[in-house]
Amino acid sequence: MAVTTPLLAHKINSPADIPPQDVHDGITRILALPEGHTRDVMLGSVLTGLLLRGPRLEEVEAAVQAATSLDRSNWDFHQPPEGMRFVGYTGSGKKTFKTINLSTAAALVAATGGAHVAKLGSRSASSKTGSRDFIDLVGATSDMVPHQEMVDITAETGFGFFSIENRVPEFDRRYGGRFQAVHALSLAFPALLSPVTCSAYVYGLSHPAVGASARLLSRLGLPDVTVINSSLGKAVQVDELIPGSTVRACRINAGDEDLTFNDEVRKGASSMPQDLMSVTQHEDPRENVAAAIRVLAGHDTSQARNAVALNAALLMVMSEAVPTVQSGIDTALTIIDAGAGLDTLQQFVRLTGGAPDKLRSLLRHVTPTALLVSPGNKEKAPC
Repeated sequence: MAVTTPLLAHKINSPADIPPQDVHDGITRILALPEGHTRDVMLGSVLTGLLLRGPRLEEVEAAVQAATSLDRSNWDFHQPPEGMRFVGYTGSGKKTFKTINLSTAAALVAATGGAHVAKLGSRSASSKTGSRDFIDLVGATSDMVPHQEMVDITAETGFGFFSIENRVPEFDRRYGGRFQAVHALSLAFPALLSPVTCSAYVYGLSHPAVGASARLLSRLGLPDVTVINSSLGKAVQVDELIPGSTVRACRINAGDEDLTFNDEVRKGASSMPQDLMSVTQHEDPRENVAAAIRVLAGHDTSQARNAVALNAALLMVMSEAVPTVQSGIDTALTIIDAGAGLDTLQQFVRLTGGAPDKLRSLLRHVTPTALLVSPGNKEKAPC
């Protein structure tokens, strides 16, 4: 049977603005097409086209609302304890330079420094280990822990992990696993899936359009949001802060852009030397996770510790645990050198009813490598 092409697939090639309702209806109709090549090609073309057209906020907002409408009626939201400021933390993925688990390690360091971070994540689609893979490999339990219990764990330890894989089952059935490149929905969609209501959000984006993304997320209801990106040359995009790279940050708080804060983040990154080998992912998933644990344990003297500290500093400022990015960097480096982030991870594994033996096994995997590095010497092998 012939499939009628939704009008949006034609309008995407016109320079004229597309009415938001037309975008919403077009995306909805494409998602409703029979599963197969035609639907996938149309969806990919339209989502990529909406990004390349500007992006234009009204159009992308309508696309995001169409995607979330498939599942939003079943969403539940949990509240942190009164007076406690949770920071939701996730990223777009699809980065073109693969790193060790910097974001999860940074969240644990920030938690040790007084932040309360709700790490939102899923298994990796293209890297060796996503945040969910990290949680599984260190022996923590997430699926078996009810969301309200995870909120309590976050309040106690400063760190909680909330899987978003099952948050949008209807949308994922039509979309999941089909796209490896950033597109229009990448500007906002993952940051909207938190099952816990947060006072602030940090969203990593593998695309330079951090301003558009932050403004979009603010329009969609996030009260205080910072979107970050790092570029290595013109083609390589990362959804984390990489020291010494071209870093972009945009914070929108109560509808207003915080230019001073944005500049602080850039200065923090530029103050650190670049060493990409120290943060490059490993082929073996266990080795990749062990590299991040090595930083948490205070066993890593490479620039990876700076990368973790920089991302942790951002989280601590957003959580109001420290006043400035530079003070956050200093605090994070002290925590890393003391190995205190590992204590937070061990407590998290225990409170989730996980398997401490898995983490101990990874620590045994880490320690012999650490002995090969003399104090003060730069490590030559990737970590």
